[in-house]
Amino acid sequence: MLRRKPGLTIAAHALVVLLLPAALHAQDLQVLWRAQMATPAPMAWKPREHGGVVVSPHGTWVYAASATGLRAYVARTGEELWAAPMTERVDSRPVVDNGAAYAVTRAGAVYALDAVDGHALWPEPSRLQAAVQAPLAADAQRLYVAADPGAVVALNRSTGKPEWRYNAEITREFLIEGQSGVLPGGSLVYAGMPGGKLVALGARDGGLTWQVDLSRPSRSPYADVDTTPVLVKRPVQPDDPTSGDWLLAASHSGGLFALRAADGHEVWHCDLEGMGPPLVHAGRVYVLAATGTLYAVELETGKILSHQKLPGNPSGHLAWSDLGGGTLWVPTEQGMDLVRAANGMAVSRALLEWGFTAVPQVLGDRAFAVSNGGILYALAMHDAQGVHLGQ
Repeated sequence: MLRRKPGLTIAAHALVVLLLPAALHAQDLQVLWRAQMATPAPMAWKPREHGGVVVSPHGTWVYAASATGLRAYVARTGEELWAAPMTERVDSRPVVDNGAAYAVTRAGAVYALDAVDGHALWPEPSRLQAAVQAPLAADAQRLYVAADPGAVVALNRSTGKPEWRYNAEITREFLIEGQSGVLPGGSLVYAGMPGGKLVALGARDGGLTWQVDLSRPSRSPYADVDTTPVLVKRPVQPDDPTSGDWLLAASHSGGLFALRAADGHEVWHCDLEGMGPPLVHAGRVYVLAATGTLYAVELETGKILSHQKLPGNPSGHLAWSDLGGGTLWVPTEQGMDLVRAANGMAVSRALLEWGFTAVPQVLGDRAFAVSNGGILYALAMHDAQGVHLGQ
């Protein structure tokens, strides 16, 4: 594995076009730095970079995956720390945990790297012989990979050797494969399946503990549970059958569900279609539909509180920022939008070459995202005097 030390990092404020409502000019979205990671093919039409970004636990470093592999940067300046080129493209968001960085290629080669200098931690990559584009996940002992179609593989973090593999029975002809990652939740791990089921597996052996069908075949042939479920921690109340931890999961045809994590029992159902990954904050669930409509749903009941059509063909992902009383970073085909969580109204917009598909990662007043043009951007909100709002 080749590694190289700091490369050229270019400030690129001039590359941003801001389209702001007249009343909202007090906040601007600006580029702090950019780093070219990959270059789209000359004849590429709407290229996509799904790999995404992870910020280190202490907020010092940024790890970004793209078509060319995995790279690490200084979060503040964009200085490149190391690069791990890979012969196959990476469409999966990496994992960084306990001093190790993990990445998997689209062809299923899993790499374990030292998070500080990028050297290999396993003698060779673990090869799964399956396509992977879902985000990776890890607990203290294992790395979890969701592979196409409908497989979950657990690898030993120390050796990279497979410990178990679960293969779902897929009977449907129409599939949207590979977008749901695995959610570790203590003794169980949870994953959405392209056939429309959400499964709970034993973390130690991969045994099926429970499964529920979240599809609505009468609505659409695309039944997939196509986004990584979200765990909502809740106390256990002896007389409350809905108490204990909940899972939030979205089915392409079935809508948004809240389920008891222990047994999959349905708590509530919000009848929507084509949902992106749910984002939970302060008693609300924010979710984007395939139509580009942002929904705010009450966590306790599943009641739709508001909905707002967003411009710019959003990718379906959302990231939360506490700035301005609650702001959502929304990647779109045209660039990056900021909208107020309270009403879905635009705060700021940056139009950046190919736009974004992968979910951004937020650190204080700034966000990091890999564009569809293979460029890692560090973006920040500024006030009218150019001062970072997070300072």
